[in-house]
Amino acid sequence: MNQTIKDAEKLAKRILTHKIRKSLGEYYIFWSTYVVIEGLLYSISSIHSLLIYFLIPLLLIYIAYTSVIFHKAYSKREFLHSSKNRLRDILFTALMLSIIGLWVYTLITLNDFSYYIVSDAVYTTIISIFIYDTARDTGKVRYYDYVAIITFIISMLLGPFNSLFYYLYFFFWIYAGVKSIVESYEGSEDEQ
Repeated sequence: MNQTIKDAEKLAKRILTHKIRKSLGEYYIFWSTYVVIEGLLYSISSIHSLLIYFLIPLLLIYIAYTSVIFHKAYSKREFLHSSKNRLRDILFTALMLSIIGLWVYTLITLNDFSYYIVSDAVYTTIISIFIYDTARDTGKVRYYDYVAIITFIISMLLGPFNSLFYYLYFFFWIYAGVKSIVESYEGSEDEQ
């Protein structure tokens, strides 16, 4: 009886890691499109004065969908993990909303580039840690997770100086997303 329970838990953990890996792949692909949409909005010269009114709702849509993606994956893990993660998730969400609020505030009112750079660095650090922790929840951080994190850091920190850097992570995130989704369906090399 004890062995059956252990086998069931092992199977549940394996299914969960595949679900998390698939969600991470969807996240990579979904967010890689953000920079393209933002670039298209910037290229429409007639809306430059109204651009912030397009970008804020767009960003909120992306954040909301990201929450949906990971809520589906992580809601299944409640029976495997304690409720300590719930407080961490709430704090993480509050911190991210605060940073995004600081971005919006500095861009609209202060227009002070130094505040933007600081909030950008904090945001980049938090997202990089989030991606790493999520990838680690799948059992092993893959090389394409590292590539996605590194290109994200480079593009976010150098993007304010040259907007072409924002496009850097587009291709690498598509690649990481496809690799993650394929792995979630085929299984990892570690299991075979």
